[in-house]
Amino acid sequence: MSGKEAQRLKKLKATDLAPWATSFWVVHRKPAQAPFVYNVLRVSIDKKLERRLKRYVKTQVQDREFRLEPYDFSNADPGESLLTLDADTTDFTKVRDAIGQGFDNPRAKSHAELLGSFAYVVLFEKDGEHLYAWSKINTLNSPRKAVRTKTLYFQDQKLVDVEDEEVFMIDPRFDFFVFAGTTFIASKSAFESSMNFREGMKAKSRELLEEFASMAFLSDVEPIRAYVGENQHHLRKLAAIKSAGYYSSPTYIERLMRVCRDEGWNLKIEGGKIVVEEETMDLLLKLLNNDRLRSPINDEVFDSSAKKAVSQPGAGA
Repeated sequence: MSGKEAQRLKKLKATDLAPWATSFWVVHRKPAQAPFVYNVLRVSIDKKLERRLKRYVKTQVQDREFRLEPYDFSNADPGESLLTLDADTTDFTKVRDAIGQGFDNPRAKSHAELLGSFAYVVLFEKDGEHLYAWSKINTLNSPRKAVRTKTLYFQDQKLVDVEDEEVFMIDPRFDFFVFAGTTFIASKSAFESSMNFREGMKAKSRELLEEFASMAFLSDVEPIRAYVGENQHHLRKLAAIKSAGYYSSPTYIERLMRVCRDEGWNLKIEGGKIVVEEETMDLLLKLLNNDRLRSPINDEVFDSSAKKAVSQPGAGA
């Protein structure tokens, strides 16, 4: 991880948000298929909610210690880590530009305008600095969910049926933050579905299959294309293979074939090529991404897509 992201996180953690202005925006995304257009509505909030939203940021980010890891398609969903990515490489630039129109955006005037929201964004700003906190609307914080589950409120010493109220649910955890040009990702799955990363995975998958065809170490790439289709898990696997780039080394492919023969793994190899078969497709993709690892302690073999290189003694770690 570069020092740039670490310094930005350090600055964010040290920032006193109390004097920062706070605004609340609901995001609408259309059409149903990419490329998406994002529209925003301003939502008036009171001082009590402003303070609560700042407490959420403090609790989730400022009061905790995190490891920083660069975002990759193969990352696991972060727990005690934040994934980082340049903000300008995502669809968030469209949302930021829409919010940047400020008072030219309409203000939400009815509960109905909130119900169709795709996400909400809280903007904290002061002296030209901006912190954006994004939360995708899901079944946990959907207004419709509150109605369906018959949520009740205790107000004025009586229980109030949610159907008698205009409810909008707020989640105390945000999916990601954008600060000083860096996206800090707390929920990888929510980030990817929010920021149209499926299209990015599809593009990388197409590029990878074109490379495979030109390298000619596979009997046929079309069975892989059919196997992957629109399946997000499979698209992620191809995107991870593309990003890691192990396959681009001829010696890697040669050793992959040799190890398969030596270990008795079930890839069929004929005429110096790997025969692509549906029944061994999962194994093929694992090996192309170097996901089969051996423990030096007990010689046990594992399949693992989450890999972090271990620095060797004397290697300048």
